[in-house]
Amino acid sequence: MNRFLCFLLCALLLCPALCGCGKDDGGQPSDTAVQALTPQDGDTMHLNMLFTLIGTPDIGVTELLGDGTGQKYRADGSLRLRTFEGTACGVDLAFTVYYDELGDVSSIDADFPTSVSIQQLTETVNELTGRKPSEDGTWMAETAVVSLTEAEDHVCMKLDPIVIEIEDEPQS
Repeated sequence: MNRFLCFLLCALLLCPALCGCGKDDGGQPSDTAVQALTPQDGDTMHLNMLFTLIGTPDIGVTELLGDGTGQKYRADGSLRLRTFEGTACGVDLAFTVYYDELGDVSSIDADFPTSVSIQQLTETVNELTGRKPSEDGTWMAETAVVSLTEAEDHVCMKLDPIVIEIEDEPQS
């Protein structure tokens, strides 16, 4: 009888844990959760493609994206920037690819319309980089430092090269 009573009490104690409690939302995110932007069938580009362009020579950019919608040159005739338009994650965006004096991509500004919130872009960059932002609000991707800023007429995702500072070793 004692064994039966022990089994019964154990079963009663496990019942709430096995049954769960509260309302089941069917695994759907709540209305307050911000969704990351996701690739769509009609996209002309993917955002993660921009991450790979830092340090790429212009010839690689034009093979991938074409000549763009506009170019600007320095006084010496070297390419300073190319502008592009595209659709990523179902959103029309404009982006500018900047070049250094050697003709390599030095930074990228991708401008999203204000219909895209900074929270959506934050979640998107979290997914693309596989990490959360650092204390200064930037992400360290494989090839770039990513930052987000909000302007009056757009939300900007800026990609800059990773700069590694090497401290000088003390001289003996």
